[in-house]
Amino acid sequence: MNPLIFSLVCLVLVAISANFLSLIKESNKLLYISTIPCIYLVIYGVYLIFGPVDLHEDGSNNFFNRNPDEKKLPIVFIILKFYEYILILVGLIFGYVFSKKLKK
Repeated sequence: MNPLIFSLVCLVLVAISANFLSLIKESNKLLYISTIPCIYLVIYGVYLIFGPVDLHEDGSNNFFNRNPDEKKLPIVFIILKFYEYILILVGLIFGYVFSKKLKK
C-alpha cells in the first residue's frame, strides 16, 4: 500500500475513532489501537515536510502531463500544499485526546 493512501486511511480511522470516542474511552485496548494511526500521521507528516517528496509539485506535474490543454490547476490541489501540516495537526490533537483518555 502506498504511504499516501495509508495516510488517508489513517485519517479516516482517526475520524471514526473520534466520532465514537464515547464508546472507545471505555476500553484501554481500543484507545491504544486508536493512537496508532495518530502516531503514523505525525511521523508521515514530518517525513513529508523534511523528506524528498513534494506532493503539490508532483501532483501538479502529473496533472499537466495528463491534461496539456489546461492552463490552471483545480482548486483541490491547494490542499496538497497543506496536507503534511494537516496530517501533523490531526495526529497531534487526536493523539493527545486519546492519551488523555488513557490516563483516566
